[in-house]
Amino acid sequence: METVLYNIGDMLSGRFESPKINADSLVIDQGRIESVGKEPSKSPHLSIDCKGMVVAPGLVDTHVHPTIGDYGTKQQSVGYLERMVHGAVTHAVSAGEVHVPGRVDADSALAIALAAHASFKNYGPLGIKVHGGGLLLELDTEIKHIDQAFEGGIRIIGEVGIGSLKDPKRAGELSTYARDLGMVVHMHCGATSDRGAGGEKHPYFSADDVLTVRPSIASHANSFVSLSDEDVDLVCDHKEGPPFIEVVQAGGVRSMLRVVERLMDRNDLDRLLVGTDTPTGYGVTSLGIIKTLGDICSMTGLAPEVAWAIASGNAARAFNLEGHVITEGAPADLVVIDAALGSPQRSAMDALASGEFPGVALVITDGEVRVNGSQCTLRSRRVAKISSV
Repeated sequence: METVLYNIGDMLSGRFESPKINADSLVIDQGRIESVGKEPSKSPHLSIDCKGMVVAPGLVDTHVHPTIGDYGTKQQSVGYLERMVHGAVTHAVSAGEVHVPGRVDADSALAIALAAHASFKNYGPLGIKVHGGGLLLELDTEIKHIDQAFEGGIRIIGEVGIGSLKDPKRAGELSTYARDLGMVVHMHCGATSDRGAGGEKHPYFSADDVLTVRPSIASHANSFVSLSDEDVDLVCDHKEGPPFIEVVQAGGVRSMLRVVERLMDRNDLDRLLVGTDTPTGYGVTSLGIIKTLGDICSMTGLAPEVAWAIASGNAARAFNLEGHVITEGAPADLVVIDAALGSPQRSAMDALASGEFPGVALVITDGEVRVNGSQCTLRSRRVAKISSV
């Protein structure tokens, strides 16, 4: 059954090279985008009048610490994944299930990662897609554990440095092996999160550590206690630096801006990722990605459509995820957003540019309307009209 979205204002592609699409309608069929800017091939089951609002790909949170199910042990929070959907996030990526209790060695770390991967492969609250199962590296982790994880479908190594393995040289050997298999490797940056002896032994993960480990991602470069200015510059500038550098909501604003502006100056924004690093001690942030995009746009002058591409299509590219771009054949994971009711801004793009939260009017995943009026943002100025045939 087809669904048509029409009377669209700006349409964002999720791609750097052409962040806006010159079209005012799109058609969804069987959970995928059938066409953009064309009439439906048959009478649609649903017609959605977007009232001139912005339509964009759903956002990707590149740094989540899930457990099993929609419960976060760190904050004893229920329903945080569902609420992320209300914040325009349609895909959450694990940086390791660090808050699952009972992880004491490599075997238990592997078991937890496999369980999370299998569970989230078949479960997503309110239609969110969760890339679960981030294998954490422990002191006794061997190549066989990575092989077993890969054979079980896991494609992520959780943050290097938050497992018991702290030695950059040994972690680098395992990281290189995992990346050669095609896995994506997160690496903790900045001050340790380990409260025990391991943290005392290695209290800070530096740019030199990152260059030794050679991860895919320098995770939360702006962390609770960020990389130093010199280390931020080295990670961004070094010819052997990581392919991706991540900033998060649960971190410092000044160091976040240093990362973003450094990459802007180098014309390297395709290396930038945006996550929340939640649920953690920072809390649960349903609007964390939107908030971070607004911070970046309002304080650096980055165009909102480019910022949206960073947090959608570029994030999907980093993790080899399908979709998060608007193009024919892509999964229909979409959001309809506007300036909030009462805002002095004219559109969702103006709102982001000024650092405001836009109102999330609709969220669609796999072609199904999951949210009709966000419970987390303020109300959108305009309200989509949904008509069924």
